[in-house]
Amino acid sequence: MYLFTIAAFALLFWRLEGPSIWLVIPRNDCFRTITAVVGLILLLLIASVICARRARHLLSSRNDGQLAGQYFHHRATFMLRLLLVIGFGFCVLMTPWPQFFDFSGISPLLQPLGDILILSPFITGCMILWWTSFSVDRLIREPGYQWLTADDRKEVESSPTPTGGHWGLRSYFGFSLRNQLLVVAVPMLLILFAADLTHGYEEPIRRFAGSFWAPDVILAFIAALVFIASPLLLIRIWQTVPLPQGGLRAKLESLCQMIGLKCRDIRIWKSDGMMINAAVMGILPGTRFVLLSDALLSSMNDRQIEAVFGHEAGHVRHRHIQHFLLFAFVGWIAVAGIMELLARYVYSMGIAGKAAALAVQGAGVLATVVIWGVGFGWVSRRFERQADLFGARCVTADFDECLVPCSVHIDIAKSPESTTSANSIEEQSNVEHREKGIPLRDAAGGDRVCATGAGVFASALRRVAMLNGIPPEERSWRHSSIANRMRFLAATADDPALAIHFERTVRRIKSALLVAAIVGTVGTLLYWSIVPEPAVLRLQANFP
Repeated sequence: MYLFTIAAFALLFWRLEGPSIWLVIPRNDCFRTITAVVGLILLLLIASVICARRARHLLSSRNDGQLAGQYFHHRATFMLRLLLVIGFGFCVLMTPWPQFFDFSGISPLLQPLGDILILSPFITGCMILWWTSFSVDRLIREPGYQWLTADDRKEVESSPTPTGGHWGLRSYFGFSLRNQLLVVAVPMLLILFAADLTHGYEEPIRRFAGSFWAPDVILAFIAALVFIASPLLLIRIWQTVPLPQGGLRAKLESLCQMIGLKCRDIRIWKSDGMMINAAVMGILPGTRFVLLSDALLSSMNDRQIEAVFGHEAGHVRHRHIQHFLLFAFVGWIAVAGIMELLARYVYSMGIAGKAAALAVQGAGVLATVVIWGVGFGWVSRRFERQADLFGARCVTADFDECLVPCSVHIDIAKSPESTTSANSIEEQSNVEHREKGIPLRDAAGGDRVCATGAGVFASALRRVAMLNGIPPEERSWRHSSIANRMRFLAATADDPALAIHFERTVRRIKSALLVAAIVGTVGTLLYWSIVPEPAVLRLQANFP
């Protein structure tokens, strides 16, 4: 849901910066505008009620209907969220709905209230989806689905994690509000407030700074500050508390020292048993937190928790957040470049008018969809697998604890003589890695993966699937399916060359993003120094 919420705010930013050339309803037609907004809400309500009834019917049926019900619910939820964003985009870009709440003429300080009112259809749509999904999610979290084996059912039923049957609608709404909407909305509203101010006072800012780009530079600086400080807000929105002192915390802190992870705190993510998950947030150690949900802590053993913690640490150690920001920056430059080139071509051909402006913006929309819909998912899935490998390496077994032959412990026989030899080899390797400043378990075997460590992490993934009611083969745009991730772990443990090749591929992706960001920055600065005003803005200036 995070990306859908970000998309809703992106529509507001786009509407703030661009002219209303997409309108299909006249500016002063209040009746048709309200009809369009209410129609969107009613359409979403009807579609979500139909989908929820279908999902409940499949979940309550026999044979393979329960598995089909889960697949149907997950995919229907995605399509309903997509419908909500597309419908909200129609209201924002093609109707005068935002103009009804344009308070910037009174004072830019009042515009945040107007922004919230503009967002009200999207917020209402989210509440509709939570209401219709409530009963389905409770059913899905109940144990006993046919895709579980008999041993799986016993494991789920014996877990201390509460099942979905204990949830109330109020607690479900509160959890969804905090974890699906506010976690994105609060920092985005702060950035949107800054955008309203810089947009409302852009001419005085430009005169004072003597630069056309001064408002954009100020906004970028404020957005960076909000992004860096946002974890301090999110740990309160998500109702987190510090992980108590004890054996588990000591193990995790020891793991942090071993892998070189610096964070401000390790906290429990309170979800009332609704979510088995973990997260890391913050790019700076002073604002970095690692979160482990209450249900995860109560449903996994310490070794599995270490593996999941190592996965989140892997996102930090491999700088995935920073590279996601690089991707966003490169994507923005690419879209802006495509639109600027097309606008210059339009001017060179002597073409002007609303159709030309629509074509340029349409090309920008298409490029954005392709870059984020295809490129971001592809990169994210590989980063997720790299974090999986890091988590598996964090629980690499000692030579005398490895249960199966693997590429790290190369068929060492479990005899006293060979164990002593293995331990001496391991100690010598550890000394060498300490001298080089390389975290021990991450360095064990280089890019190779211990089969026992891979098995521990795979078992943690399997429990996440079981207790969250996720079919293992269910595809995920950002993470791939859990079954695919488990198979990849097993394959890399069996084949050292596969793990080495994969790590090399990810390093090339990161290098390509860095090079693209540097080249794009230099090119953009040179273009800005030559061109006083972009062709896109001149083309759009005809439609205030």
